[in-house]
Amino acid sequence: MRSLTKIFSSKNLIRVVFVLSIFTSCLISNGSPYAAYSPDKNIKVIFDLRDGIPVYSVFYKSGQVIAPSSMGFEMNSPFEGGFEMVTTLKSGSDQWWKPVYGEYEKIHDHYNSLEIRLKENGKRHRLLNIVFRAYNQGLAFRYVAPKQDDSTVWKINKELSAFNFPKGSFAYPIYRTEQTFSNVPVEIEKVNSGAFMPFTVRLPNGFASLLEANVYNYPNMCLDKAPQSGLVSRIYGTAEVSPPFSSPWRAILLAGDERRLIGNEAMILNLNPPCAIGNTSWISAGKTISNEGSVGLETDKLKKVVDFASENGFKYLQLDWGWYGTEVKWTDDQIKNFSRMMPEKFKNSGWETNAQANPFKVGKGYVPYGWDERWKNAYTYVDLDIHELISYAKNKGVGICLYVEAGNTLRSCNLDSLFSEYKKWGLAGLKPGFVKYGTQENTNWIRTMVELAAKHHLLLCIHDARIPDGTSRTYPNLIINEGGGGQEGGHPVVHDVMLPFSRCLAGPFDYTPSIYTRGRSNTHMLAFLVTYFGPAQTIRGGFTAWNDNRRSGKGGEEIEFLRRIPATWDDTKVLSAKIGHHIITARKSGNSWFVGGMTGDEAFDEELPLTFLEDGKAYNATIFKDDASGFSDGFCAAKKQIVKVNSKSNLSVNMVATGGYLAIFDLIN
Repeated sequence: MRSLTKIFSSKNLIRVVFVLSIFTSCLISNGSPYAAYSPDKNIKVIFDLRDGIPVYSVFYKSGQVIAPSSMGFEMNSPFEGGFEMVTTLKSGSDQWWKPVYGEYEKIHDHYNSLEIRLKENGKRHRLLNIVFRAYNQGLAFRYVAPKQDDSTVWKINKELSAFNFPKGSFAYPIYRTEQTFSNVPVEIEKVNSGAFMPFTVRLPNGFASLLEANVYNYPNMCLDKAPQSGLVSRIYGTAEVSPPFSSPWRAILLAGDERRLIGNEAMILNLNPPCAIGNTSWISAGKTISNEGSVGLETDKLKKVVDFASENGFKYLQLDWGWYGTEVKWTDDQIKNFSRMMPEKFKNSGWETNAQANPFKVGKGYVPYGWDERWKNAYTYVDLDIHELISYAKNKGVGICLYVEAGNTLRSCNLDSLFSEYKKWGLAGLKPGFVKYGTQENTNWIRTMVELAAKHHLLLCIHDARIPDGTSRTYPNLIINEGGGGQEGGHPVVHDVMLPFSRCLAGPFDYTPSIYTRGRSNTHMLAFLVTYFGPAQTIRGGFTAWNDNRRSGKGGEEIEFLRRIPATWDDTKVLSAKIGHHIITARKSGNSWFVGGMTGDEAFDEELPLTFLEDGKAYNATIFKDDASGFSDGFCAAKKQIVKVNSKSNLSVNMVATGGYLAIFDLIN
């Protein structure tokens, strides 16, 4: 075999690291491997230098879950001659911290760490550290370039962190942010390049999910195929960084089953710095209702939605597109072309001023959605006094949030000035949509937006492509993200019971469930508020479900569940779960537990032990279950019952196909 050390010093470094997985076992170790264990000893990471190339592997309980896999970068100025070991450092953490809102009252940050300090063998002697953290919930690693004599900018063209899962592993990949997840896994060898994260894998001895955390001044990452059925990281574009710097964390959640996999997701928050906002008293989690699916952008109608929100436990009303005119500024040619095809009744109405997309002021009258033939009949009508609405809502305990297109419109504004204006208006938050995502520049722009929003006391609900990475620990005003295939995508019901095991592992998901939806039971739709953590989950259509004359899909007694369910929790337990089939989750707030369950396209029955309730205490259980007669005209109503239970009780859970289950357990004093 040709000497790898010689090749390592050439411009072909990428080829060396990239194909390492083919013959890792053939390489010679430079010394004894180094290991770190999780606090419970169930997870072990081993690091080694093989012919100067960093290699790691991971074991979970008795099985190997990551076979020896290469690590490194391809840079404009490649590392020469491989690396030599300088020293290693072991440390750890065992502390608790309290989130501003979340799934738990407090979170345990407990890990053992191994820091490998390396030095380039070439003439520049650059330093590179690799830091591992072993949690009971999984493993994470990142690259750290410490301060050093050579201060040249590192232009990283590719990051080459490999993930060689064992044979017999199956994955649930998607290749677009809002693609539908399938519950039929594919062999790990057949995963294509460009797989998104979270990337969930069924292992021979459990489950794993790859994620990234604390993405700061660096591109985001996806996964490409590598030789011998491995996977390798791919960053979106280049990263230009100067030491000292740290890459994002590459995290691997590990669990024996899918129920415990979901329970491990707080590890992503632990991989982010503590809260950077001194006074967080203005940040408040709360259910959100959108005007979308309920009423138009007219002050009098919106006041009625505010009344409904106030009466039923909603904290925010979100106004969707159209309030400031078209989402983006139209060109003169686009205005001229659209004027030839637009509805006759709106011609000569002065609508052209609404095509300037100025988020500093409210539009007026007819607002078309798009300028081409496809959208000629799509529009909204604006008759909105935003100051009157904000004042009215504030008196009712409801905050107003506004949608603004972020790919072009927000980027064309001075954000500091715009957010200052919104603070004067008294806005509670923003929904930036169509954010540009992935590159280092996009990452930095989003972080700047989040920091400026915090400065002006604005909550953010970022929509479209951005997948969360735990930033909400550092900036809890970033209260929720879309970053996945939400309700508006028209996904099949199996998608609903795939997301908790995939996208939702990364953080809060604004799925925007529509109440009610044909083809899903009433309980299924409300169960989203439990099975998906959403500190500002946005409901569409809830107002009309209880305030019009529809015979089908009309809300019933389960409005009690909607009214009472909070948006932040003291404790969370996944009671029963099978990926792509069903999930039942219990969340605690004060002395009450809220349970939500949903099925995919198969019915599910289970005797559910109530061992999560406090021993020796009695509870009143208010239950809403699917009507046993099933669906009528595409809708399935909920039936209510009240029973007394305790921690030794079992509860019969019966969910029809595409159905659900809801329950509130109130402690009897």
